[in-house]
Amino acid sequence: MRLFSGRVAGKKVLALALVGGTWLGSAQAATAYTRVESNLRRVAAPNGLVVGVVPGGTLLTVACSGQWCRTSYQGRGGYVARTLLTPFTRSAPLSGVFYASCRAMRAANKAPIRLGREGYRVGLDSNSNGVACDQGDR
Repeated sequence: MRLFSGRVAGKKVLALALVGGTWLGSAQAATAYTRVESNLRRVAAPNGLVVGVVPGGTLLTVACSGQWCRTSYQGRGGYVARTLLTPFTRSAPLSGVFYASCRAMRAANKAPIRLGREGYRVGLDSNSNGVACDQGDR
């Protein structure tokens, strides 16, 4: 998706366009683990300001393009070098199953659910271990 700006009938307009047949353009959303302790940088560059440090073995949701992956860790957004990540999954397709809470998932006798399985969502995986509503989640 790309943002275009221009003028129509003398008024400035902004438009979003689907480019290349995908919503993410050349970026792909996925999940990945950090191989080692990794710097979270403000910009996608080796000399970019470090805004945080992500411990090795941390599961992240990433959108990668080229050698850098956009992500967030502890509420801070930034970039991690792709070489420091191990892919875990590609984006899971949207499912028709939605659990509003771990209590609802447990009531349906479906807990726990692993990342990539129908019904999993990050909001139910408070300890970010890739398993929703396991013992560490409320």
